[in-house]
Amino acid sequence: MYNRRYFIMGRIQTGRSHQDWYAVLCLFVSYLSWVWLIKGLGVMLPTLQEQFATQTWRVGWMLSIITAVICFTGLLARPLEVMFGTRMAVTVSGFMLGVSVIIASFSTSIVMLTSILALTAGTALSVVPILIRALLGRRFTTNYGTAVGIGTAGGAVGMITVGPFTQLLLDTYGWRGALLILGGLFMHLGVCGALLRSASSDETNDSYQLVSTDANEEPQVGLSSAEETGNLKKSSRLSAFKDALSAQMKHFGFSVCFKFSFWITAVIFICRRFVVDQWMIYFISQAGVKDFSPYDAVTFTTAGGVGNVVTKILLGVIVDKGLLKLRPVIALMITLSSSAILITPWINSYWLMMVTTVVYFSSQGTLALLNDLYTRELLGPDLLTCAFAWMDLASAILSFSLGFFPGWMYDQTGSFDWAFFIIGCISALSLTALLMEWVQARCKPKQTA
Repeated sequence: MYNRRYFIMGRIQTGRSHQDWYAVLCLFVSYLSWVWLIKGLGVMLPTLQEQFATQTWRVGWMLSIITAVICFTGLLARPLEVMFGTRMAVTVSGFMLGVSVIIASFSTSIVMLTSILALTAGTALSVVPILIRALLGRRFTTNYGTAVGIGTAGGAVGMITVGPFTQLLLDTYGWRGALLILGGLFMHLGVCGALLRSASSDETNDSYQLVSTDANEEPQVGLSSAEETGNLKKSSRLSAFKDALSAQMKHFGFSVCFKFSFWITAVIFICRRFVVDQWMIYFISQAGVKDFSPYDAVTFTTAGGVGNVVTKILLGVIVDKGLLKLRPVIALMITLSSSAILITPWINSYWLMMVTTVVYFSSQGTLALLNDLYTRELLGPDLLTCAFAWMDLASAILSFSLGFFPGWMYDQTGSFDWAFFIIGCISALSLTALLMEWVQARCKPKQTA
């Protein structure tokens, strides 16, 4: 009996380990798809500007709106997880992403292109990474940094491949053919979602029993209040409405926004997400203004992607082993990425441009990994889905509000120099998050005393 039980437990653990790495694969493909779409549209920006006969800032703002919607619709991740489970939500979102890009290839205006990609592709690209990152946070009690490093390395691989691949598609098939082929490739995200195990007791029932219990308790409040006197009916109905509203708000996890520790990690996430989106949209155009050819710009991003893969996985393992402390490494990565952008306006030589690109993309990619580790340390694994979703919403507000200004400044001055300098300053604001935590830690002993 003992041997049989041991054998069964071994089979279960093996199955779970396979599912864990299926989740890592899904995260890898989701980040790959996200970079291929956003950076691919950035490569197409000059072509789209000529095709639709519009100004640079309009096209750039439209692409920023797509990234903003990607962040905004992340709020749907938690309700979809509760109602349908991670597997169903990821699978449907993956196929929806591919179909939407295919439909977008038939657009006749920049507004139509933006609307299709924002409302359909944007939803898929927001829900999938949030659900999978939260799933990894719950499953990987050890080696979490390594798992997230491998999964998010999909963005780096996408950066390596998207430039030459998109340029090849543009030269061969035009922008419509390029979107058709990219849409077909994005379908693989749905296949990766289908590999995940469907909702089971260890994933959904334990994690969300509290939500379902609250939902069942709502009518009990109404029933007990209905038995009271008529003078109490109005107050009981109001109480029942408040309870129902509270139960629904739990699906969105709004309460996480009232935690001070949430805003500490959110500042790093918001600044990093906004800056990297603007960099991906405008970097090819900025390199062109500096008289670099499109293939030179593609070479820069490819080198940056290689550096991103190496440093992200390497630092993930190092942090997991406890060889480096998390917060000093975060401060170092913020400093390196901000400095690389700040000096970009004064870089005009080929090799210096390549070095700054490698430094920037390596450091910001590593910062994305470290930020997930930082978030789980501050908030715990149970709040990851809600935390990631509300961070995305804050990023969406910033992208929608300021996403146009790099293109607008280029239209006004004929250069991206000041735009990139301002972006670098925004990146450096992330250091205030670590300062906030330090001040909080200093204040706590005084309060307890």
